Amino acid sequence: MKLIIIILLSIISQIGNAQEYKKINSSKLIYKRNGFFAKKSISITNKDGSKLPMGFYETIMEKEKYPTQFYISSKGNVDGLFLEYHANILFIKTILKEGIWQSDVYFDSAGKTTDSLHIKNKDIETYNNTLKKWEPKSLLVYANYRFDEKGKIYEETYGRHKDDLKKYFYYEDGALKADETCFYYRKEYDSLGVLTQQIDYNWETKEIQTLGYENGKLAIKKVEFDENQIWNPDGTITKSKKTHKPNHISKSYIIETEYYPNGKIYRYKKNGESKEYREDGTEAIYTPMIKADPEMDNETEPTADEDLENKVYQSGAIEIKPSYPNGIDALYKFFHDNFITPEVEGLQGTVYLSFIVEKDGSLSDIKILRDIGYSTGQESVRVLRKSEKWVPGEQKGKKVRCLYTLPIKLPLQSK
Repeated sequence: MKLIIIILLSIISQIGNAQEYKKINSSKLIYKRNGFFAKKSISITNKDGSKLPMGFYETIMEKEKYPTQFYISSKGNVDGLFLEYHANILFIKTILKEGIWQSDVYFDSAGKTTDSLHIKNKDIETYNNTLKKWEPKSLLVYANYRFDEKGKIYEETYGRHKDDLKKYFYYEDGALKADETCFYYRKEYDSLGVLTQQIDYNWETKEIQTLGYENGKLAIKKVEFDENQIWNPDGTITKSKKTHKPNHISKSYIIETEYYPNGKIYRYKKNGESKEYREDGTEAIYTPMIKADPEMDNETEPTADEDLENKVYQSGAIEIKPSYPNGIDALYKFFHDNFITPEVEGLQGTVYLSFIVEKDGSLSDIKILRDIGYSTGQESVRVLRKSEKWVPGEQKGKKVRCLYTLPIKLPLQSK
């Protein structure tokens, strides 16, 4: 049956392209769009309600500047292709079967398809207020498909009324980029199909949980709870307008947990308070950093009586800064020769690492401050650990532990 409809519409389209449209004054017509989910249709009749004779017509609708073209079937219904123009350019093509809406196809200013709209049944995660849980339910929803200039789909959404309930996003090669069920979860993938981030809405604890992945492994977990958020049964979250009483102790919290590649906790932070752990699981305790440069932080230098053995200085706050043998250019050349760059077209940006240069020149507490995805941060740490020992920094004639920040700009250049 579908094939017959397609053939019929194709024939009508071809006839329409060759047929001269009969111009008719819209003031003599009754134009009506009916319904949306329940038998959406378009009807065009004479002012007295009688049906138009079979044929091709063109008219300018009320409040419109540009013509609309349509075909009237032998039964007097709008059939086949219903063409609407904007600025004399085809804007939307509606396919009708005896007046009943089948689908819409939209066009950009160059006449290329941008999206199409359909109505269909779709399994959507919905909240069962009786059972107090989320479950898939078949709903009659609109399905909207958007295409790029090459005609490839890049977005697919399903919704009701003005809300998009289910969304899919795609890369240029058709690979899935993101999968989202609104107010339930969102998953994001890299171009190779590896999960990079997932956001989950926990309707029992009223928490929003964000999971970040590097190289397919969990790297960071963030859990947020806001006592002012109202989680509605219809799947929406709104803010409370209540004002708290004096001396109110907030129940809101943000918990962030970062992980080593082996799955063990690297850092645990709750409402600003932080704990760090070594890869063997033991807690890493560091003494406060000394900021000895008055011009940088307006603090006085440490006195001679201070124990300098275990203190950590900032590199810009000491007399002799730590350095890499043969200079920083030698380190960047080492990175250029050893760094395995992900095969991602157009990848560029800067990875930032921080670490402590110990008094013997070894490196400790290496951290990824910022990366650009695709495991570039972990690869930077791997290469740095392979590099030579550094020349330690000095303060008042003694070697000291020093915090250093290293930017690594990608793509790497040979110095």
